[in-house]
Amino acid sequence: MEARRLTLAFPGFQGSAGELLRAVREGRVSPSTLPLGALIDQALDQAAALPLADRAALAAELALLLLFRLGLAERPEAPDPEGARAAVRALADLEAAMERLAARAEARRGVLAVPPAPLPPDPRLAPLSPRLLARLAPPRRPRLPVLRFSGFGLREAWRRIRALLGGVGAAPFDRLAPRRFVPRAVHLAALLEAARRGWVRLVQPELYGAIEVRLEPGGEDGEIG
Repeated sequence: MEARRLTLAFPGFQGSAGELLRAVREGRVSPSTLPLGALIDQALDQAAALPLADRAALAAELALLLLFRLGLAERPEAPDPEGARAAVRALADLEAAMERLAARAEARRGVLAVPPAPLPPDPRLAPLSPRLLARLAPPRRPRLPVLRFSGFGLREAWRRIRALLGGVGAAPFDRLAPRRFVPRAVHLAALLEAARRGWVRLVQPELYGAIEVRLEPGGEDGEIG
């Protein structure tokens, strides 16, 4: 790929910005005779034909030339020699930057543009709502119901059964005992002890049927120690 160079022309000169800078330094071209506005316009026009990415890389040099162009517009009289030399150096800097871009493009001619590798998946869990976390959490081990019946044993269960039977005389076991397992077992044990002492009679009319509890004489005063 041919290196990019500026082509500047005015009466008595045609060449690159580097050649113009050497001519000014050697005295072959007088700074006072330079048409700086026309030269800067030529350089900006040639830079505008470059790809957008290249123009972005030349931003500093182009901005400097634009500043020179604005200064010339504010002062239409002939520029001073030092200002002219600075403008020519800026043109040479622009040309050097264009040559570097051309060399870099030539070196990367055989490079294939491939998309970057995807990022690894995020190992962290996505944020979850407290309700969903509660559903995913393992169930808590239920507290033993016996802990909720502090001091509740056979004597307390029998007293409760005796009070319930006192008004009706007989009732199904399901109506006398709680449905929770531990209190129900305590009530059943109390009934069996009361039946052994003759205070109640347990009747089951049919196999696997409901158990009926009947209060016997003397049972209303019985106490399990």
